[in-house]
Amino acid sequence: MASAPENKPPILHILVVGFHHKLGCQVEFSHPPLISGSTGRNECPSGWKYLPTLALPDGSHNFTEDTVFFNLPSLFEPAASIYGVSCYRQIPVEKLKIRTADLTRSTVQKSVCILARQPIYGYIEVKLALIADAFFDQGDFSGTELLVKAYQQLNACLLDDESRRPLRHFHVGLSLREIVLHWRHKTLMLFKLFLLQRRVVCFGSPVRGMCVLILGMASLVPRLLEKGFQEVACVRTSRPLSPMPDFTDSLQREAQAEAELASSCVASQDPETEQEQKLTPESATAIEGEAEELALVSSAASAGGDDEDETSPQSTPNSQSQDSSNFLGSSNGRNSSLTREASVDTLASNLAALCSVNPDEYRAPVSIFASGNLCLPYLSLPYMDLLSDPMVLSYVIGTSNVLFQQKRQLADVLVDIEAANLDAHDPELKRQLVLSTEDLRYMDYILKHVQTPKEDAEGSEYWIREQFQGYILALLRTSVAPDATTKDNDHFNSQFMGAFKRTQCFQEWYDVRPDAEFFDALPSGHPFAGTLSVADMKLKLAQTMQNSESGRKINQAVNTTSRAVGGAISQAKGAFSSWWSSITTAPPNTNPTAAPNGPDSGDGSEAAAGLDFSVTFQNHKDMEGLDMAGVSIHLAGQEETQEQQQGIVEIGREAELLDKTSNPAEEPKPTAIRPSGCGGDVAASSTSSMEHNSGDVFIV
Repeated sequence: MASAPENKPPILHILVVGFHHKLGCQVEFSHPPLISGSTGRNECPSGWKYLPTLALPDGSHNFTEDTVFFNLPSLFEPAASIYGVSCYRQIPVEKLKIRTADLTRSTVQKSVCILARQPIYGYIEVKLALIADAFFDQGDFSGTELLVKAYQQLNACLLDDESRRPLRHFHVGLSLREIVLHWRHKTLMLFKLFLLQRRVVCFGSPVRGMCVLILGMASLVPRLLEKGFQEVACVRTSRPLSPMPDFTDSLQREAQAEAELASSCVASQDPETEQEQKLTPESATAIEGEAEELALVSSAASAGGDDEDETSPQSTPNSQSQDSSNFLGSSNGRNSSLTREASVDTLASNLAALCSVNPDEYRAPVSIFASGNLCLPYLSLPYMDLLSDPMVLSYVIGTSNVLFQQKRQLADVLVDIEAANLDAHDPELKRQLVLSTEDLRYMDYILKHVQTPKEDAEGSEYWIREQFQGYILALLRTSVAPDATTKDNDHFNSQFMGAFKRTQCFQEWYDVRPDAEFFDALPSGHPFAGTLSVADMKLKLAQTMQNSESGRKINQAVNTTSRAVGGAISQAKGAFSSWWSSITTAPPNTNPTAAPNGPDSGDGSEAAAGLDFSVTFQNHKDMEGLDMAGVSIHLAGQEETQEQQQGIVEIGREAELLDKTSNPAEEPKPTAIRPSGCGGDVAASSTSSMEHNSGDVFIV
């Protein structure tokens, strides 16, 4: 493993990753070299062996451009991660000014990649997209001076902002408005799924939308990108894995140094202190575990005591006055829509009070990605074995390889990006993700403003993050407040609350939570708790039909039936219209009362020599003895030779074959045939002495 660099610039490396027709994905250029002292070409450190497969995602050959966000474990620090951004391009070979011998295909696929120390994906993407376009436009991939200058300028720009970097750098490019408009109420389901620390596999191609969704949902957790993203790719695996860096030597050195320090301290102490010191390391873990259990038991007992005494919950005067005003406002009048709007406007004030609290005051972030809980916006196939390691507790990953979908044991939830669908296999997890009526009100309020946004106000990116900041604060307050009732837990879904309190991230936050006095000044319960209205019932029913399995089956059955019935009616209308027009429309320029061979026919004989047709309706039995219906159309046209014209009309089983062939001397005039039934108005074609050619078309 290479030695750690002395300086720590924000941008570590800039790379060019290409696809070779024989060698596959490989690093073609790196500055500075990934391995110090090397040329920087076709070489990767052992801990980043599969870096090229992350920069060139699976299925990228189907697109001309794409952007990939990915995470890597640091090569030098066991508890640090590196954040990568890759801009992929595919251009025809004809656009290159200089072609090398290895360019054997009609297109060239390459990515320009940046590895950074800060998770400022969108900020880097904006710069890197321009760099990649310029690099491809020059038509010569050997000219890497452009990339070296870009590396230096980008580092200089970020070093200037290092001390005063605003928080918006972390959120650039994570378009929350598009996420909310696409996922709608399911946005909150995704948010709560992330809090539960489960195994989540997202599937989509191209991969940029999938990466933006994962990072966008992570950015909704206050201060997570800024302070809680250091260990998103770090895990000490139970066995050596080739995709991961090996810190065995460094860990052994750290353990040896700690042992030497402890032995030196023991030697300088008296026997009594030495005996006490020997006992402390052995019992530290047990004591810590007992303390956590006692804390959780005491909080549960206090919550249980309050559940029994629901009639007198202790809440702030502000919350009591707001609850009473909501009840009075909702009970006046019979119009449910007016009641619904008034309730939402009043309840939004509770959310505004929660949004105004600084997240640092309640010890944000809730570290959902730490201590073996991974967040990998894109993961390639060589890393699949990492997911099954017992040291990996949970993960949220994105992939474009269908093999991840087929390995159902790797995922608790499969997320289809294009269809905006969550597929959970565990029935208990499904119940935990069900949105309550209060949750639906909350998302309905956000959707209403996002659909009609105002710049830097309601509906903007910053505004959406504020609303989720208030939501998670209300969630945390309800989870630890001694005055929280059973109804308060039900407003967030009591099954979700129970699962959330058992997560590792909640227990870590619980150990550093603020004092109880901090939460006493905040509004209690769900910010959108209130009286039930007709609009709430409609919204709940719509969500149940969309998200539950039985509801989806009903929707599918209704859609299938409606399509079948509609198609049958349309076909019947078309067949009847075609049949009716064929039997009621007379041939052009013909006179059925005139003799075709009479002396006065003149031009009429020439007109009668045009196309003529007859229609035949048939009921017959096929080879299996089934009744079949058919239509036979007889066409007649003018030719140079004479032949007979035959007209056939068959209706039902009572139809008879009517042969109109006769001698011209015996029947000089046309004979009209009027069979009984629905085709009684059909006239048979007249016998003609002119030259005809006939063809039959049969339609079943």
